[in-house]
Amino acid sequence: MCNTVLRELHWAGIVFGATTGLVASMALFALSGPLGGNLIVLIVIALAGFMSAGYVAGRFSLVHGIVAGRIAGLIQFFAIATFMVVVGTNPNVVGLAVLGALAIVGGAAGATWADKRRSA
Repeated sequence: MCNTVLRELHWAGIVFGATTGLVASMALFALSGPLGGNLIVLIVIALAGFMSAGYVAGRFSLVHGIVAGRIAGLIQFFAIATFMVVVGTNPNVVGLAVLGALAIVGGAAGATWADKRRSA
């Protein structure tokens, strides 16, 4: 069952969605200016990026859109976490766990939104 689902996913759309989410997050962070240091603003920016990743991945996937959205959010999360480690920000394990959960929920929410738009 799991292998069938993975084969049916549109992987180019998932990678494009994760890239779109990263670009959206970076653009929102750049536009946030002095508010960018506030934790709530950073969480909202991350959620918007994960939702945009899930939306794009969900629009490209004709089947298993929510799974595609979650994977796109997790790919974006992996890129952000890797960047944090490479830069040397010394990330918090609890913070990374919360960000990972936010990636799954945000990606699924974006994919659900894309599915509703497609069916309308």
